[in-house]
Amino acid sequence: MPNKIDTNSFPEPSPRDGGARAPVAGAARQRTLILVMAVTANLFGNMNFTGINVAAPQIEADLGLSAVGIGWLTLSCMLTMAAASAPAARLSDILGRRGLTLFGLYVCALGFVGSALSPTAGLLMLSRAVTGVGLATYFTTVMTMVTAAYPKEERGRVLGLTIGSVYISLSLSPVLSGIFLEALGWRFLFVFWAAALIPTIVLVHLVKKEAPVTPDERLDRKAAFYWIPGIALFFAGFSSLTSEWRLPALLAMIFGAVFVCLFIRRSWGAASPLLDLKLFTESRRFTFSSLAAFICYVSSFSITLLLSLYFQYSQGFSPLKTGFILVAQPLVMALLTPLSGRLSDKHDPGIIASAGLALMLGGLFIFVFRLELDTPVGVNVFAMCLCGAGFALFSAPNSNAIMSSVPPLRLGQASGVISATRLAGQITSISLSTLVFASVVGPGEITPDRYPSFINASRILFSVFIVMSFLAIFSSLARGRRREDAS
Repeated sequence: MPNKIDTNSFPEPSPRDGGARAPVAGAARQRTLILVMAVTANLFGNMNFTGINVAAPQIEADLGLSAVGIGWLTLSCMLTMAAASAPAARLSDILGRRGLTLFGLYVCALGFVGSALSPTAGLLMLSRAVTGVGLATYFTTVMTMVTAAYPKEERGRVLGLTIGSVYISLSLSPVLSGIFLEALGWRFLFVFWAAALIPTIVLVHLVKKEAPVTPDERLDRKAAFYWIPGIALFFAGFSSLTSEWRLPALLAMIFGAVFVCLFIRRSWGAASPLLDLKLFTESRRFTFSSLAAFICYVSSFSITLLLSLYFQYSQGFSPLKTGFILVAQPLVMALLTPLSGRLSDKHDPGIIASAGLALMLGGLFIFVFRLELDTPVGVNVFAMCLCGAGFALFSAPNSNAIMSSVPPLRLGQASGVISATRLAGQITSISLSTLVFASVVGPGEITPDRYPSFINASRILFSVFIVMSFLAIFSSLARGRRREDAS
């Protein structure tokens, strides 16, 4: 079956080049437009992830959130992102990626506006959940579009630029968030994030409407019914195990695990699966690259949250000053990721990714042994830069290894797996932070008398992240060296 990624703009793919030939009439322009759209989508869509961390203390004071509640500012969004990622990837193949991208952008904007208008913590969490559905939808489809638009020998470069734009966003967001927080308050942040999606919406409308990859197939609704509550219940329960709702949390995990098992059973032999799990059995490289991504996100995603709280609580810095300090890590990532992407086109991505994980370990060790109430800012910035450089060397090459290990017609499924494993790792990271905070710091707000407990909790988490990083290195090396591209 031919790949119909965009019959109006691109020629039919061939196994030899991995999904795209040399540009023909209009193809080069469309590819460039898709790349610009993907960069813009990542640039403006990712701002809320670091921005919400900088805004957390202000939201906590305004709405009376506890230390555990701070974690749920991110979790409420991430849970729905994980739940929506697989259905979104599958629907993009059936209905068309351009249309699903627009749908996700509009839903995301609606969630941001709802967050800005939320009078209570509960409504804020609900709006964050709506935002998660939109983010999952358009992040998944955008990666598939840009990967399918370019030939395999250029994918590392393109993924480097696309992923690098994520880190530029994460670099700008703390500073912009700090300025807006001090001048206009946390609610304006959500208004700004909603307005920032407008350029991406305009660009998506300029991309030619493509033919769906599998228009004759249908979404497996039963599998979706198992997947969505399974993921949401399991991680929601996991995040609440140390709260006063221990028994309901445990039951949620059990029910979630049951739903996930039913999903696996349903999807394994399906002719049109929601998420093609056989990708894990058909390619060792795909399996261990995905596992390395999951573990890496577990050990890295909460670093910004921990340091944002540390600088504002333990060091007494303002949101603006905190934002300027937090720029260090994503700035290094933004500078190095395009380079690592280009390197992965010429050299084995697995080796580059493994070297990056080893470098990230150095930064985590510094946090474990040097993090105190009065640690010099320079020490923490150096550790942040090491972690940023390591993750930059890992992210684009690892994504290149995953997407290059599957044939062109399964790029949508591979993108869904990438989104699901990444989000599962990120949720696990935040859930671990929430659990440790609840156990060590205790319920309620983080007051000055609890700052030593906060430092202890942070050290425990960084120690766990070190162990996870070692596991990620082993998984990255176990994928084996690059062989022939998938066809």
